[in-house]
Amino acid sequence: MRSATQLRSATKLPAFTVNRRTFLQRTAMGLFGLSLARCGYQEVQPLLSGVELPFLTPLGTHYMKNGAEGSIPGWRTPNLNRDTWSMNIDGLVDTPLTLTYADIEAEADQAIDVLKTMQCVVDSNTAQGLVGTAMWRGVPLRIFLDRAGIQLDQAKRLHFFGADGFTNNLPLHKIYDAAYNDGVPETLVVTHMNGELLERDHGAPVRIIVPDGFGYASVKWVERITATVDESAFGTYQDTGFVDDSQSPVFGKITAPTDNLSVPAGPLTINGFSVSGFGGIDRVDISIDGGPWVPAQIASAAEVLTAAPEVGAAIQFADPTYQYPFRGVWVLWSLSWEATPGRHTIRARATDSTGTAQPERDLEISDGINANASIRVTVG
Repeated sequence: MRSATQLRSATKLPAFTVNRRTFLQRTAMGLFGLSLARCGYQEVQPLLSGVELPFLTPLGTHYMKNGAEGSIPGWRTPNLNRDTWSMNIDGLVDTPLTLTYADIEAEADQAIDVLKTMQCVVDSNTAQGLVGTAMWRGVPLRIFLDRAGIQLDQAKRLHFFGADGFTNNLPLHKIYDAAYNDGVPETLVVTHMNGELLERDHGAPVRIIVPDGFGYASVKWVERITATVDESAFGTYQDTGFVDDSQSPVFGKITAPTDNLSVPAGPLTINGFSVSGFGGIDRVDISIDGGPWVPAQIASAAEVLTAAPEVGAAIQFADPTYQYPFRGVWVLWSLSWEATPGRHTIRARATDSTGTAQPERDLEISDGINANASIRVTVG
């Protein structure tokens, strides 16, 4: 069995050239600096009663973040052709496979639509908009692993290799452990986003979607998957200190009003979203100026379907075994507040179905920053 170092060598990946501290600083600051050209972002729009705002993030405004550009000198967006693209499945398998785009299309009757909120690991209250929700269509990866005869008695982890040099890994139990995956769809080999063929910036022609993970878990431009017994951390982001399982913790933001906004006194609706890769959002509470926590109203499944009927095709809505709010998919919420003159601090705290709530403070970036959302507004 080859080691992680040998796997890197076999794929001729460029050596990592910056240390963890430098990479994290470059990644976070690059959102508004050098990396901005490749890191599109948007103001997340909440679902409001009587206002036509989409639950799904439009393709033109869905964020994109390419982690390899901060670590691989000379990185460029791959430009792959569907007709010549291929993906190898090798390692601890009985029959190594080389799959073409036509092979993926041949399994169209097995494809499913999955709602997934994609979140950048460096998204936080100070890095707004690096999150968005789309409906992804793809074939369960399990189908191709089974076809290759994956050696479940030996294999522990899958290593993914993108055409851009980005790598990541996934514990095999996320594919085959039904108990672990309760309430979350399967990992997919994806070809479509919001009903359209994947665009180049989003990983065309084929990418991976891991429904409960940060964005970096869902490798774009995938061209190789290796099954290995090696359980150690392996991947572009893991090499810099990010958590190995890439599962996104309970997280949320206040989207309106925005931070440091001046608003008139009187009735004001506070809006936001919350999501967790560990369980559906159970509740969201709001505190004004350190006062008591008051429950916000979470948009119902019926409201979501009314605002975005196309999401009814997603497996989470179509299959009754999935319970709303869904794991790995944001919920949109609101709270009415009678705003009084002065300077006010508004905080939001989400709790998921596992009972885990956002912490009051979180300064550790390695597992994502998910402290209570907090903004300040001036009421005139």
